[in-house]
Amino acid sequence: MPSDYSADYLDSVTVGEICSREVISLRADQGLGETRDWLLRSGSADAHHQGFPILDKHDQLIGVLTRRVLLDPSFADGAFVGDLVSHAPMMVKEQHSAREAADHMVEADVGRLVVVSETAPHRMVGFITRGDLLAAHAHRLRQTRISSRHLRPLGSRKPATPTN
Repeated sequence: MPSDYSADYLDSVTVGEICSREVISLRADQGLGETRDWLLRSGSADAHHQGFPILDKHDQLIGVLTRRVLLDPSFADGAFVGDLVSHAPMMVKEQHSAREAADHMVEADVGRLVVVSETAPHRMVGFITRGDLLAAHAHRLRQTRISSRHLRPLGSRKPATPTN
């Protein structure tokens, strides 16, 4: 049995601290054909995301669509983006821990969650992805390495070797 236990870093970080706040969303009444053109031909960095929240005319979140679904040829170009939404969005609140978000992603087998505020549960305030969780871990690892560089255990210096 391991003798050392450490706290789970993701338990100590809130979703609100690590989520992306500038989220590219799509409108439910947007044409699928124009959306596909934008995804494939615009060259915009925004068009290269893998998941997009879908908002109705009142800016209420109705779902999330992946790039794969938006480009699926079984859906006609004449459809509206909102027509492709098949289930309610997976959401997490800003104050939830990053551990809770990670567990939710694993259980639901999704790579992203919409972040909503405590006071307005249908108002999107951000997006959290697996990449955001990994970035939080990377930050912790960098901080640990920086801290350990400044600590030197006693007796770690080699004694001087006498010369003849």
